[in-house]
Amino acid sequence: MSMNLKKYLVASFLVLSLGTANHVTAATETQTAMKQATNAAIANLEAALKAVTENKLDAAQDFIDATRDSAGDILGACSIEAKKQHGSTALKNARRQIKNGDTAGATISLKEAIEIFKSLLMSVNTEHQSVFKWFK
Repeated sequence: MSMNLKKYLVASFLVLSLGTANHVTAATETQTAMKQATNAAIANLEAALKAVTENKLDAAQDFIDATRDSAGDILGACSIEAKKQHGSTALKNARRQIKNGDTAGATISLKEAIEIFKSLLMSVNTEHQSVFKWFK
């Protein structure tokens, strides 16, 4: 094998290796950011639910607004996008129900939103593991 061909193969291997490392790093950073945003959304939803059960509807609205901000930071694939949309609908329902003083309805909507955001965490963990299985 000629020296130039060896150099070319080594250089090609290094370029491919660096590209793979960058994708893994980017995927890890995205997963971490998504996990943090999802945890923030869950914490806000649980606080909103507690506020609704204590009939503190203004506080519940504030927590829902904070959840919407966190939810905007959540990125993901199509299945995650569908969950985000479903979670957004549950939040809209909770907002409307709180405005109308419907604590029972708001409780149901907030519990639904909490479950959706928790399922997003499961999706993040699953995707994180599937990304790394290719590099083992």
